Amino acid sequence: MTELFERVSDAIDTTRVVELASALCSVPSDDPQAEGPRAEIIADSLDRAGVEVHIADVVAGRPNVIARIPGEGRRAPLVLQGHIDAGVYPSGWTHDPHHPWQDGNKLYGGGITDMLGAVAAMVAAVEAAPAIGPLPGDLLLHATMYHDGSGLGAKYALTTEGPTEGYGICGEPSDLSIHTANGGCFKFEIRLTGTSQHVSRMESATDTLGPAVAVYDKLVGHRFAHEPEPRLPDLPRVLIGELHAGESPAAVAASATIRGDLRYVPGMNRSDVREEILDVVDSVVPDEVGRRVRIIGLHQPFLGATSGSLIDTITTAQSGILGSVPRVTNELPGQAFVTDAADLVAAGLETVVYGVGDWQYAPDEWVYVDQLAGSARVYLAVAALLGADS
Repeated sequence: MTELFERVSDAIDTTRVVELASALCSVPSDDPQAEGPRAEIIADSLDRAGVEVHIADVVAGRPNVIARIPGEGRRAPLVLQGHIDAGVYPSGWTHDPHHPWQDGNKLYGGGITDMLGAVAAMVAAVEAAPAIGPLPGDLLLHATMYHDGSGLGAKYALTTEGPTEGYGICGEPSDLSIHTANGGCFKFEIRLTGTSQHVSRMESATDTLGPAVAVYDKLVGHRFAHEPEPRLPDLPRVLIGELHAGESPAAVAASATIRGDLRYVPGMNRSDVREEILDVVDSVVPDEVGRRVRIIGLHQPFLGATSGSLIDTITTAQSGILGSVPRVTNELPGQAFVTDAADLVAAGLETVVYGVGDWQYAPDEWVYVDQLAGSARVYLAVAALLGADS
């Protein structure tokens, strides 16, 4: 096994992984079509390496990239999955986030932790796979569009490409721990409507700003109905992230919009959550104020493998490649992430989350270079070891 780890380490060049991550982070993220240029970077890299790869538009200009290294058929496929849309904190950076830079052992760049660094590591692993000889089973890369909001890209890839059995590693940032569970997400919008008047005639208006503040105060302290999930003890949790109201400091706010995010546990459903939010709104909003509640985004919860051959193989690979034993965890903050791992499980794959970086939605996000390249080597070693003794 030591000889395999040496071959894997030699097959993946650290400079190459940094180059891939930097290229992906160099594409500005404020345009939804950023997935297209990133997909081309990935596909061109794999095509030059002789890897079977294709790009499939899910909607116009927003593609998935699917690649495959054929194996010997001694185990079911292993899918390396990551999304290529990236949310980048909008301000406070010391450098341009789309001009990645390295400082010692840290590589900085917009979206590098969530999760362009992990995607680069996966691409590097697939790119290098032919150099280490036949794998026990197929190695697949799913680099998918539009994670944020619905996980559409992952769902489309699994529906159109499969597989329906095997193993999945979602590369969301876990700081190289093996993460086994996270909640789902309901994004919601509350719209209040009234009438406006100038401050001189404010008594004849119907204000929405005051009721919106009351909704905020009530909702952030609300405990949503649920059956506790032992693997998600810190959920559900709710955050109100947006409140927009009014158009002028001298006019009553005729409308207010509140948007929030509920991280939920299995058993909670969209209809019940919407009704529960509406009940909260009704309890504090005057009758003359109009109201509308909508669920505007949905991700499913993820309950993945907690033991078994996939976790054992990742542990063996990280121990041999990086000299450290990964923790198996379902703690915060990962417990309150949403990941496409839920879709891998739904497709029938034994799945965990394992990726580089300790993600925070903040400026100057970074990963350790040695861990970035190390994760690529771990992915490749897992592909070579998983099922090798079957």
